[in-house]
Amino acid sequence: MTRLFDTWLLLPQRIALHEPSATAVLADVHLGYSAARQRHGDAIPSRAVADELKPLVEAAREHELRAVVAAGDLFENGFDVELFRQFLDVLDRLQIAFVGLVPGNHDRGADKTALAAPLFPNGYDLAGWRVAHGDRPLAESHAIAGHWHPATRWKRRKLPCFLTRGTQLILPAFSLDAAGVQVDRDPRWRDWHRWAIDGGKVVAVK
Repeated sequence: MTRLFDTWLLLPQRIALHEPSATAVLADVHLGYSAARQRHGDAIPSRAVADELKPLVEAAREHELRAVVAAGDLFENGFDVELFRQFLDVLDRLQIAFVGLVPGNHDRGADKTALAAPLFPNGYDLAGWRVAHGDRPLAESHAIAGHWHPATRWKRRKLPCFLTRGTQLILPAFSLDAAGVQVDRDPRWRDWHRWAIDGGKVVAVK
């Protein structure tokens, strides 16, 4: 793990943890990804929600986690009531509260479901930090967002990474199915610092 801005921990489980509130912020979980790919004819194994959330379970064993905020794309193919119930079941077993979802571009229909899901379409304020989904520009100086699935080259491998610039933070995709978009030579990220996830460590990429 790596500590940033005095109050945040970057965890190798692809989570940013706000220590004072014990709130985990994750993005791009893409629940239902395997089922969506199977419907398109891809021969990939099914994976239950509980399996998808194993990194969160691992993080909860190592750190105090009291709440979770999803910074967009909780689902792969639109809001799914059954997948959401399973997601909440895992959090209940961990005794973690679901604060809410900042809807991403994959979370279609989240505002029309009869199941109460706390939604923050304009972003969520977490102790002065704006949690957003990065498909819209980050206007706030203290901001944390998903959407981009950043990855970087480190020791001849492509690894998921966090990105920081000043007090803005871009999260890696929480989903293990997300291949990641390599940012090393992309001019959009030229002045951002990269923090690669190398096994159980988060390391600064020089």
